[in-house]
Amino acid sequence: MAEYEVVLLRHGETVGYDGDLGLTERGEQQARDRGAALAAEIKPGTTVHMPHARTARAIATAVTVRAALAENLADGVDLGPLYPEPWFDNLRYSLHGEGVDTSDAITERLTLDGDLPDWAREYDRFDSDYRSVAAAGGPIEYWLHNPTLYFEPPHVAAHRFWRGIAEERDDDVQNLVVVVATHSAPMRAFLATTLGTDPGEPHNLEDIRVRVRDDGSTAVTFRGETTAMTVPPHLPPWIDRAWFESFGR
Repeated sequence: MAEYEVVLLRHGETVGYDGDLGLTERGEQQARDRGAALAAEIKPGTTVHMPHARTARAIATAVTVRAALAENLADGVDLGPLYPEPWFDNLRYSLHGEGVDTSDAITERLTLDGDLPDWAREYDRFDSDYRSVAAAGGPIEYWLHNPTLYFEPPHVAAHRFWRGIAEERDDDVQNLVVVVATHSAPMRAFLATTLGTDPGEPHNLEDIRVRVRDDGSTAVTFRGETTAMTVPPHLPPWIDRAWFESFGR
């Protein structure tokens, strides 16, 4: 197994959180700037994989980052295509017994008035602003610190990120960099379970770096702090394996 690096990027500034929306002009520029900066780090002889979460803002971020990489990479870098990867999806929500993106739950919640079902009241405890509070990451802090019945648990989000990282392994590639456009909620869960504390909301296009060594050990770096971890070898018994293996598929 060859060593490789995974770069987890939060999406760019979005038009809003009250639906599955894309990026603002500023968000597009953030993605262009980050793509150009990443290109300067990637050496000839490297292969770049580009999975992404399946929301509009993550897809738009991935498209723009890849375009900037293509424009700025040195010769001799193999830049692969974009592809959706549910392991890196946004925070999921149990809506009528189905796991959906939280934006789908918001869309249905906004159609309701009067007496609310339990799932909608729980969502309102998470966030009823969808704009400034959501942009500042307040709902994610609530989610990380309060048990809920309808939201995907933080430890599940962390486990699926680890699975996504592990599955990017490619024994046929000697120099692999994986650039992932994803979301702040699972990023924060991943960091909280790695660092033992919640470091707060990552900025748009801020990254977590995960260096995976040939023995499965990793170095996780965020804001200059590096923590040693091992890719979890087993799921805990309270996560149903069959459900987990089919996550988002």
